[in-house]
Amino acid sequence: MKSKWFRRLSTTALTIALLAGMVAVSPYQPPHAAAAEAVQNALLNGSFEQLTVDGRPLGWQPEGVSGSVKVSDSVYKDGARSLIVEKTTPGVQGAVSDALPAAPFSNVVLTAQVRSESGSGGKVDLQFYSTEGKLISIVSGLVQGEPNEWSELRVAAAAPKDGAQVKVSFYFPNDKNGRFYADDAVLQIRDTPPYITNLGPQSTSLTLMTGSYGKDRQGRDVMYTVVQGDPAQFLVTDVKNKAVLGKHPLVALDGSNVTAAWAIATATDGKVYVGSTPNGTLFQYDPASETMRTIGKPVPTDTVIWVLVPGPNGKMYGGTGYSQSVFEYDPATDATKTLASFKTASKEQHTRSLAYDPDRNVLYVGGSDVAKLYKYDLATGQKTALTPPEFAGKTSVYDLQYTAGKLFVRLDPGPVMFVYDPATAAWIVKNNTAYNTRGFSPVSPDGRVFYTFYETLPDGKQQWSLYEYDTKTNTYKSTGADVKGAGVAFGYVTMNLPDYPGTTLVGLAGNGGRAFYYNLETGKLDTPELDLPPQFVELFNIGKSVDGKMLTSGFISGGGMGIYAPSANETKLYPQIGQVEGYGSLNGKMYFGVYPRATIFEYDPTQPWNRTDPSAPNNPLRLGQLGDEQDRPVAFASAEELGKLYIGTYPIAGKIGGALTTYDPGTKQFDVKRNIVPDHSINTLLYRNGKLYMGTSAMNGGVGKLVIYDVKTQSIEFETIPVAGKKAVTSFFWGPDGKLWGMAMGALFIFDQDTRQVTYSDDKFPAADYAHSNPRLMVGTDGNIYGSIYLGYVADKTYTSKLFRIDADTKQVTVLLEGNVEKLAQDDFGNLYFKYGSELMKYSDPKLVLKLAQVELKAGLTELRRGETTSYTYQAILEKGRVTRELSGATIEYVSSRPKVAELTADGQIHANHPGQTDLSVRITLNGVTVQSAPVTVKVTGPEPK
Repeated sequence: MKSKWFRRLSTTALTIALLAGMVAVSPYQPPHAAAAEAVQNALLNGSFEQLTVDGRPLGWQPEGVSGSVKVSDSVYKDGARSLIVEKTTPGVQGAVSDALPAAPFSNVVLTAQVRSESGSGGKVDLQFYSTEGKLISIVSGLVQGEPNEWSELRVAAAAPKDGAQVKVSFYFPNDKNGRFYADDAVLQIRDTPPYITNLGPQSTSLTLMTGSYGKDRQGRDVMYTVVQGDPAQFLVTDVKNKAVLGKHPLVALDGSNVTAAWAIATATDGKVYVGSTPNGTLFQYDPASETMRTIGKPVPTDTVIWVLVPGPNGKMYGGTGYSQSVFEYDPATDATKTLASFKTASKEQHTRSLAYDPDRNVLYVGGSDVAKLYKYDLATGQKTALTPPEFAGKTSVYDLQYTAGKLFVRLDPGPVMFVYDPATAAWIVKNNTAYNTRGFSPVSPDGRVFYTFYETLPDGKQQWSLYEYDTKTNTYKSTGADVKGAGVAFGYVTMNLPDYPGTTLVGLAGNGGRAFYYNLETGKLDTPELDLPPQFVELFNIGKSVDGKMLTSGFISGGGMGIYAPSANETKLYPQIGQVEGYGSLNGKMYFGVYPRATIFEYDPTQPWNRTDPSAPNNPLRLGQLGDEQDRPVAFASAEELGKLYIGTYPIAGKIGGALTTYDPGTKQFDVKRNIVPDHSINTLLYRNGKLYMGTSAMNGGVGKLVIYDVKTQSIEFETIPVAGKKAVTSFFWGPDGKLWGMAMGALFIFDQDTRQVTYSDDKFPAADYAHSNPRLMVGTDGNIYGSIYLGYVADKTYTSKLFRIDADTKQVTVLLEGNVEKLAQDDFGNLYFKYGSELMKYSDPKLVLKLAQVELKAGLTELRRGETTSYTYQAILEKGRVTRELSGATIEYVSSRPKVAELTADGQIHANHPGQTDLSVRITLNGVTVQSAPVTVKVTGPEPK
């Protein structure tokens, strides 16, 4: 074996990379990397053999609070030395390499030998920096393996689009202690071919999830809110004049962008705290200095902070997912600590709501996925269950508010309202259905608590009415005021205006940027649209329209849709559609399955997009909601010959049992069959010859299934478990051999629909995690399979995914990109697309992209009388027989050998002008290629013109 001395890198300038990450830890064995010659070792001294005069390994610096970098000459894997990483005191401690050049989108793989001696939680990071030296991404691996034994650790990534440098770090994080050794660190680099194009942001939105109120340093009443975006923006607005006073982008310590904030709260000392998703980070805004500070992740394993509530002495309490934890931040120590986890079963993942009771110094804790309510004693740490029998079957204690000595509760689904009196331990209001709002207001000076309800008035009209609860009499009623949306983020201010004397209730009406002002003395109401800046939002899903254009929708509310025309290389942005979980098509129209509440839209791409003008038809048109507790329409299949669309859905969180829905455009009716596969959701659908093939996931234990459903008899006629031990079956497609291909988690399988046997199965990605539409698979123009797969959260919540190719013959997997490739889609020409935050990426391998090959022209009639017209159609055919309708960037010419006799017009008509005979054809030029159809001879008869 060669010594590691010979595996060091020379001084060659090197490139590395991340796309926000892929990581895998032994014993995972990676598939073949993309065919490219690997650089030997990018690290200057990955062997830790070379030392400086002060005994430090050359090329390595102290990490965090470490004062030095130490090596061992008694414990090593190879050579004569290894790196020692040891931590016994607070603070991050370890060693970090010198910075190395890093080119965007290159693939990088770090391998190292590690040996844990004591403690746990040691980590290895790839840290990526911009040209300005700003940290923009971290990809991590955990030091694992048997104590005192060497094992290989592997971390792989594809470089961020803005990456310029990378460092390698071996360390213990702040909350961990121990000792481990590292040796033989090898960094291999494989350049990615230069055919990735950033098409830019595709979806915009003005979405405010919540807000809070306080005073700025000039004493003005201000609202604090966060506009969803990439990154999300923290805004300070003047409540009285509605002006934006300040804006701060939210970026986590690891460089990742915040997408949205479910939690914003003002502490008793006036400072403001924000809890983010998807990086679970706590931020602090100081109105006195007008500065934003990133505190970090209060619960390192969690990715979302759902709720924040102020406690005494400037403290802040928060609830997280997915460990269902509650944490405390204490400004006196500037530290967070986890108080408790309320998770009692695997399906219970989220602390959705909190309320602080200063009268008893307790927190009330609301759980999600299974609705439960606890009282948590901050002095003793004791948990007391308060869940009443009426919560049975519910999924979430969604909001809590302790005010006026009472606990106000929102329970989902419904929503319904409960009120609890801690003094008597009695529920004084149960199952009030005249309620629909985000939470409740604090008690007003005159003893009222406010919320909203979408009610029907005596004249049949409906409105978002403001309701009041009298805390003295425990009665509630409508104020009659229409605030124009569900109430969010209530507060009280003093306006000092003639119509707004004394106290005014303020809040947000819905999540779209509307506010309301309701004066408690006069009843005066104003519901202005706030002039807040829309943001580009993180993309959620990508699909191909029937007209060949690419569709992209955004995350959470989703905002609008981007429609990209490949032939024109142009994106157009359209408003108001929401988070599209799945795309389907039938008879020339597209269907969008939108979250939440499984809402279905029908879109005609031949007509103008319209979601805002009430004087014109809506397009897309909202067809309705599927109901039956369904939430996410993730799978679509169509039977064109039957004129039926099939939809597979996932239920609302905490519920079990998806549905198969049949939609008939003729009757515009949905036929929803809940739990058609008991206790399973439906993730993927294919249709062929009267049979519907369904892939399911087990929601209550068990394994995913492949099910065959006869659409005529409307019954299941066959089911099987294609891969044992996998809870989900996803990603069906018709393979190059005509058989059904799919994946169960990361296991590829092939199913012969004629013999009804699984003919091939191999677990290509054992670390694959489950998501409703993961992975994405498709046949490329070369006959091989291309896919994106999400590998879940590993190594202390490092986000992972990749782009890969599967050889159709050998089934060998080749990794093309090592990180952040999700929701893969393909256009007619063979370009691949994936999302990168708010931006759409295009992967155009010249070996895959097809050129225009021919055009076929068909005329409705070939003999016409003078003055008559007939229709014509033409079809553009690409190489390898693919067809496309996407010619928006092409030059199209309509050719007639004798225009005087007859001619083609762009609206699809042939006009007979004069008796005689002519040859008609269509000529198309696209991307430097010109093709012309074979001529169609048209004869015109009739009298000569006088």
